[in-house]
Amino acid sequence: MSDIAGLIRMGIAVYRLSERRVRVIGSSAWPMANGRVFDGAVVQDDIQGWAAELSYSYNAFGEYYSGIYRRGFRRKKSAEAFLARLPRETPIAVRYKAEKPEISTVLTADLGLLLSGL
Repeated sequence: MSDIAGLIRMGIAVYRLSERRVRVIGSSAWPMANGRVFDGAVVQDDIQGWAAELSYSYNAFGEYYSGIYRRGFRRKKSAEAFLARLPRETPIAVRYKAEKPEISTVLTADLGLLLSGL
């Protein structure tokens, strides 16, 4: 039974990673919106051990949207340090798909100086 549970967890992890990769591919050319960090949490991650999850909001075409950015870390302290640099209300750049503005991502490259040193 535990082998099946492990396979299911691995399948979910691969799906999450694939979904993130697909979303990021080509997104550097998407329009950029001014976003804000709404909340953050450190959670266990099936692939790297720990992940920092940021909830964010942004405005596109006069409508408000939200999304979740997830970044994996091998150590819990690293995930906590990442979140410490992005507290609530921190302005961040959000990329959104022009034809479907509800689809968005945050690129590490766009976080720039906020993450210097990590």
